[in-house]
Amino acid sequence: MDFGVLVFPKPDRCVDHAKLAEAKGFTHVWVEDSPMMAGDVYLCLGLMAQHTSRVTLGTGVAVVGTRSAPVTAHAIATVNQLAPGRVILGLGTGNSARRAMGLPPCSLRELREYIATLRGLLSNQEVVYQEGAETRRIKFFHQDYAFINTREPIPIYVAANAPRAMGLAGELGDGWLTSRTNTVEGFEAAWRQVKTGIEQAGKDPDRIDRVLFTTACLLGPDEGLDSERVRAQAGPWATVALHSLYETLKGPEAAPVPLRSIFTQYKAFMERRLQDKDEYYFDLHDGHCLYVREEEAQFVTPEVVQATTLTAQPEALLERLRSLERAGVRQVTFIPTFDAFEEFVTTFGEKVLAHW
Repeated sequence: MDFGVLVFPKPDRCVDHAKLAEAKGFTHVWVEDSPMMAGDVYLCLGLMAQHTSRVTLGTGVAVVGTRSAPVTAHAIATVNQLAPGRVILGLGTGNSARRAMGLPPCSLRELREYIATLRGLLSNQEVVYQEGAETRRIKFFHQDYAFINTREPIPIYVAANAPRAMGLAGELGDGWLTSRTNTVEGFEAAWRQVKTGIEQAGKDPDRIDRVLFTTACLLGPDEGLDSERVRAQAGPWATVALHSLYETLKGPEAAPVPLRSIFTQYKAFMERRLQDKDEYYFDLHDGHCLYVREEEAQFVTPEVVQATTLTAQPEALLERLRSLERAGVRQVTFIPTFDAFEEFVTTFGEKVLAHW
């Protein structure tokens, strides 16, 4: 199993974060792409590419609808010129990147068309590109100058958590990214959905990478899930899970069983708080993966932390990771909070990777 870490794109910190992850034994460094929430993903990937030598660098994840497909192809191919052969384009329809602007995710049809354009351009082909009512053939010019690199392949990994999207990820992706579950049973059920798309496309499932995005706080001796440190480090991801359920589910009965009770309370709380607010997303997405807002701290219970993260003592985390590997997970990528990045990467490297 490979291990990755997600970096929040801050241009004066991202290089140090990537170098630390590489030094501590992580194989992949992914960079968040939420334009309203942090810095620019491609600027930071370019900086990191120049100061690392081994880690694979990826967008975690780029989003259909925030940039045109030719611009995304151009950006990732530029990074590939700096880090040839160690670049991945992670791509999705948009959760935080679009929902933080009050917009819905893009459609699966748009995702399919976007990937077709990307694959053609990244293979250095002419493609038919439509923008509004205009349809044109386009291609990259001046390839002999090596402004960009389409010589080494750039895999496209598709992010998907819902059944239809997972099928499409299997059909179109070189890899599948998911944050749907932390459990063996949940992953195996989701992987079956992805395999449906793989088999319909006539591809070999063994050749499709599978990456689980989650977070964890490594517990100290005698530390419980109710500690303030756990709330600060695991809580931001736990509340993101509640945010996502709030925006996507019609009722609490559709929530995962371990979260159903707390989500019922959370939904009622947020409906009172956000009532009649057109810009509800300003409140809902504030602190996304960075911190727990004071008014939401009451919902970061030990049960929620356990259900939404891999928080555990190092020995217990090692066993959970081995179980996930046996279930078919090829990589686990962790999303530490920005303020605890160095602590998590260092501790995980020393207490988990050193014993893997």
